[in-house]
Order: sequence, then C-alpha cells, then structure tokens
Amino acid sequence: MKDILTRRGWFFLVIILIVAGLLAFFSLTRGHPWWDDFAGYMLQTRSILSWNMGQEIQHNTFTVETSSYPPGPAAYPWGFPLLLLPVYVIFGLNPLTLKLVGVFFFLAFLISFYLLARTRLSESQSLLLVALLAYAPVFVAAQDLILSDIPFLFFSTLALFFMERGKGAGIAWRLFSGFLIFMASFLRTTGILLFVPLFMPIILIARSGWQEFAKRVAPTMLSFGLLYFLQSLIFPGGQGSYFSHFSMFNLPRLIENLLYYLWLPAWLFDRIPAGVALYPLLLILVIISLPAFWRRDLSLHAYGLSTLLAFIVWPERQGLRFIYPILPFFLISAFEGLSIVMDRLPQAKQGTVRNGVFGFWSLVVLVCLGISSIAAVQNMAAGRDINGPFDQYSNQMYEYIREQTDPASVIVFMRPRALRLFTGRDAFMTEDCSDLSQGDYIVLHQKLEANGQVSPQAILACSPALRLEETFRNKRFLVYHRLQ
Repeated sequence: MKDILTRRGWFFLVIILIVAGLLAFFSLTRGHPWWDDFAGYMLQTRSILSWNMGQEIQHNTFTVETSSYPPGPAAYPWGFPLLLLPVYVIFGLNPLTLKLVGVFFFLAFLISFYLLARTRLSESQSLLLVALLAYAPVFVAAQDLILSDIPFLFFSTLALFFMERGKGAGIAWRLFSGFLIFMASFLRTTGILLFVPLFMPIILIARSGWQEFAKRVAPTMLSFGLLYFLQSLIFPGGQGSYFSHFSMFNLPRLIENLLYYLWLPAWLFDRIPAGVALYPLLLILVIISLPAFWRRDLSLHAYGLSTLLAFIVWPERQGLRFIYPILPFFLISAFEGLSIVMDRLPQAKQGTVRNGVFGFWSLVVLVCLGISSIAAVQNMAAGRDINGPFDQYSNQMYEYIREQTDPASVIVFMRPRALRLFTGRDAFMTEDCSDLSQGDYIVLHQKLEANGQVSPQAILACSPALRLEETFRNKRFLVYHRLQ
C-alpha cells in the first residue's frame, strides 16, 4: 500500500481526525431522540451481560406482535449490542459515554474511506472528501445517536477496500475480508449484501473455471462461514421478524420509495446554505464517470444498487442513515467524473479550473466545519442538553411505573422498548382504541398527538367500554390505569 500511504497524506489525515474527534465530542448531548431503536440495542446488551438473550427475545416478540405495527425486529443482529457491552459494564446506561462508541468508529471509518478513495483519487482529492464527510453537519449529528449505523459504515467501507485491493492478494488478505463481511452482517442484516461485490468479479471471469473461483472466494467464504456458525451457537436468532414489516408494503409505497431514495443523497448537504444544489451536480458527474470506469467499478456499483433496491422495497423509511454505506463511493465517483470534465478542457485553462474547483470544495468544507462548530459551541453552552427518554419528566414517569405498578403489568406506550428498558415492564404501542383493553396502563406523551399513540385529546372518548382512571400527570406525560 506504499502508493496509498504517504507521510504527507497521513499528517493531514491525522489533523482532520483530531478536529473531527473534538467536534463530535463537543456535539454530544446527554439525551437521545424518542426513537427507541437505541433501547432495543441496550436491552440486548443488558441481556448479554445477564446471559438471558432468549428471554429478552421473548419479551420483544410480545412487543412486536402486539403492537399495531412492528416497532422493530424481535432481535437486532448482536454485533452492536456486543460493541456497547464494555462501555455499559463500566458506565451503565449513560448516553454520553455510550455515544463514544460511535465517535470511535466514525474516526475509523474516515481512515477506511481515505484508503478506499486513494485507490481512485489523488491524495489531495481524497483528503478533501474525508474532510467533507468528517465535518458534514449530518454526520456530526449522527454521532449523537446510539445506533449501529456508524460502526456498520466502518466495516462495510473497509470490507470494500479489502475486496478492491485483494485482487491477486494472498490468502490472509482474503480471510480478513471474510471477517469484515461477517462483522458488517453481525451489525446490520444488510451487511450480507457485501457478497455482491465479492461475487461480481467472479461472474465476469466465469470462463476461468472453478479453480479461479476457489482461489478468489473460498478463503473469504470459509472465514465468514466459520464466524457465522460460531455466533449462531452463542446468540439466538430473531432477525426473521423483519419480514413482519412487509405487512405495510404496497405498490404506491414502492413508487414513493423509489422517488424518495433517488433524492435522498441530497440530504448530505441539507444543513448547508444552498447545499441542495450540490446533489444534482454530483449526480451528473457520477453519470459522466460511469462509461469510463464501468468495468473496474462494476462490483461497487452493484453493491450500491443492491443496497438501494433493498431499501426501496422496504416499507419503512428512516432518512439518510439507511444509505450511509453507498455515500462514500458516490462521492468518489463524482470526483472522478469531475476529473474527466477538467481533462477535456483546453490545456491552458486546466490549471486555473482545477485550482478554482479545489477552492470551491475547500470552501464547502469550511462552511461545514463552521456550521458544525457553531452547533457544538451551542451544545456546550446548553450544558449538553438532556432530551427525550432521558429527561427529568421521563424519569418521573418511569419512577411512577416502577414503584406504583405491578411488575407483571402491561403498559401501552408509543415507544415500548424504551419503556421496558427503564421500567422492566412489558409494553406495546398502538394507535387503535380497540387495542387499549390489552394494556393495564396507558402512558401518553402530551406533545406528540397521535404519533404512535391514541391522541391525548381522544383517549377518554375512545370507547364506552373503556374505563380509565388518571393516576399520574406531569408536564410531559399522562398515565391512565385501565379499570376492570
């Protein structure tokens, strides 16, 4: 890798990483949004520590099957809960320290992205793109979430780099590629799509026969298969419950998803003034690069398209985080298209244009750094705000549930996994009045209307047969006991 790693490149990369690490650290809050995916991960982490993973899946299966629509799978892949485990053992359920796992893997991703970019771009172009992602407000904000997205981004990007550089490499390199694919799929189910770029070159050289196939793929498959078998002996399944989400699938949703994901990469520049205009420009440059490098890049483009296709047919949408893994190569392809355009300019103008383009993207990087820095300063001035399920009003409600309800009680709440994480009570969510009779208590968030719950204004008029007694109230929550 001597052609990729130079002393000058590493010097500037380390500077970018130091700034990115400080920026991320000072942007972390002591709370979390009311998305309870994080609670699902934490419940699985806690179950590993107490070694009752099967019981945890049983509780979550109740939540998934009883809710009006599934809030998540019965079990996420166990990789991210396992990564959280050491931090949880030392610091407990502390959101600030748990988020440091994401910061660490984001910095590791930036290194892997630089390595991948250097297989296509110059040193200065690669560093520019690393800085763009390091300081992009959406990625800085993403590190304030306890989710598997960033660790998965690291392992998937590094796996792509190893597969790209592994053509002709030795068996150790290919074995490690299998480990990386395993780790990606151990973090997110879609990690299995990394087999697409692994097999694509083999399809192109199919005439070479089985010997070439065995040489290129067998070590990677062996490494992956062994690790997958070992984890299946230790950790119970539950990812099959993802298929229950397809109950929400329909043709209009498919068309909406197609249009949604075609425009979704523009969100990368969402917080930059006029940044939305950058996406069409980059998309045109990607299209320009396709004819020039289609054979070389077929594997990576196939991975990107298969990832997009997987989420287009998936009924739920959760923003940019679903397509993090394909953004790195999108940017690399765009910059290759930019080089093609500049190479076709008159020789006398190329130097001036190249300097102007580099200056423009440097300005974009500085704008990203400025916006993210301002947000970090504001966050520290606010004392790392405690929001969502960790705030004082939520804790008051949890305390009431823990102390005033029977441990066997079933609670109806808009974020059932978060409620079980903090109270130990089984819970489910519904927007349907007819389901409320299955709960012993109903907890309503007074500011969220009918988002994952029956509206607080409509609850008392829900059904004549439903008898409710208000037993708790604060500025944020209402708790009703369902009378028999």
